Amino acid sequence: MEKRPNIVIFHTDQQRYDSLGCTGSRTAKTPHLDRLAAGGVVFDRHISAHPVCMPSRAALFSGRYPQGSGVVQNGIALPRKEHLLRHEMNGEGQVNPDAVSHVPTMMDAFAAAGYRTASFGKLHLTCTNAPRSCRYEESRIRWAEEPMERWHGPYYGFEHVELTIGHGEDYAGHYADWLKTSFPGAAKQAAEWAHRGRGASSGLLYNGVIPVEAHSSAWVADRAIRYIEQHGGNAEEEADPLFLFLGFPDPHFPFTPSRLLTDMFEEKSYEVGGESNPSNGERSKVEIERRKHPRAWTKYYGPKAIQNIARYEPDFEAKAKRYTDAMIHLIDQSVGRVLDSLDRQGLADHTIILFTSDHGDFLGDHGLVFKTNFGCRALNHVPFILKAPPSLAEGWPSRVPQVMSNIDVFPTLCELAGVPVPEGVQGTSVMNLLNRSGAKGVPALVACMDDEPEGHNYSLWNDRYRYTWYPATDERELFDHWSDAAEVRNIAALPENKLIVQALHADLLDRFMRTSNAGAGKVSAW
Repeated sequence: MEKRPNIVIFHTDQQRYDSLGCTGSRTAKTPHLDRLAAGGVVFDRHISAHPVCMPSRAALFSGRYPQGSGVVQNGIALPRKEHLLRHEMNGEGQVNPDAVSHVPTMMDAFAAAGYRTASFGKLHLTCTNAPRSCRYEESRIRWAEEPMERWHGPYYGFEHVELTIGHGEDYAGHYADWLKTSFPGAAKQAAEWAHRGRGASSGLLYNGVIPVEAHSSAWVADRAIRYIEQHGGNAEEEADPLFLFLGFPDPHFPFTPSRLLTDMFEEKSYEVGGESNPSNGERSKVEIERRKHPRAWTKYYGPKAIQNIARYEPDFEAKAKRYTDAMIHLIDQSVGRVLDSLDRQGLADHTIILFTSDHGDFLGDHGLVFKTNFGCRALNHVPFILKAPPSLAEGWPSRVPQVMSNIDVFPTLCELAGVPVPEGVQGTSVMNLLNRSGAKGVPALVACMDDEPEGHNYSLWNDRYRYTWYPATDERELFDHWSDAAEVRNIAALPENKLIVQALHADLLDRFMRTSNAGAGKVSAW
């Protein structure tokens, strides 16, 4: 039997689809990712199952929608038996294993098939601010109060993990321990507040003091390269296939790239106040109504809402875009170094390489910044590049315009590598889109549970439309992305679209009910 291919997943945090040169950015400097795209396939309609971190990541790793994994919001851990079989809350007694869900992960499947599994960087499969009693290995409190530096897994099917926990210059985990030891001066200075600016954007947008070579993005690449050199073997040397996940914490806010990086983008011109973002300034209720956003959006235009870009300095939007480009440029350089390592080891033609993100950032669209629990293009449309060995990729197109969800990644990689797909996976392999011209994509769902019922919203994306329903208020959105990529004009109420809305609504309900499995999130017998 021919040796199974290695798999390397590059995964960023809060990166929009349109942030790379190969996906249309005029300001990005992403030569290595553009080179990866030129030798692989760019999926131009890859949709995250949720617009925030934990539900999206749980969807990627489990192949299940949020309503299928039980992780419907940040703060809910992906179910794992080992977290509750023995627990302080149960007097360290044994919990009934049948009362605890255990959602199989992509890493479980590949480890069972003989892969050596490892992760470097951000995972966020459990709650980073959880109390120590929860025993979550990503809890900041555990890292502050326990000697965790020697812990490296196993974790959710990963044999070996090295974690970054946090963003900007506020970190815990293996990376934070390394930074304090290897760059003590930078670590001490980063913990201070003086350089973080003043005013509304203080702590959210500033030049960081951590050197480029010590940045979390560089560290993730360094750790992965060392692992590849130690365990990857080479084209002639026999070794277990690798399954590697590289989780970059950037370009998630706060925006804190080194000045060395931001200076590279000083001459770039950034558009602000575009079609989906009226010019900066206080937005009245009239403006909000004119834009016809659902009622739940209103609170994010309030004067204290951190998502309201009008509360920041006049140059905030352009600066946030420039700093995002700088952060992505360092990610690109780090990706390039890992790709070079695969080349040096003779593994490039024996490796499936994937680049994607968990969700996007408004970055000024709709007058907002950061993210919320709303299904929309700015937040759910993310990059997806796939490159496979020549023996697997023969005849593949260079671009795929059809829709796919991030729950489809799991079964797709399984099919490419000849690994059995576990029971319960709800995604569909997209190999038909690669091997059959004209095939239709399987519509993708986005299910958002907001803090308040009127904010709950459910979306269906097909190859052309994004349809969203807010059940508590019965508000509906329909955007035709063939003619309205910026989602400026909600056409759900137009008489000529009545049948389209009815069909999409029925399809949304059907797919949601078929994929809903509330029991997946249970953690006890009551």
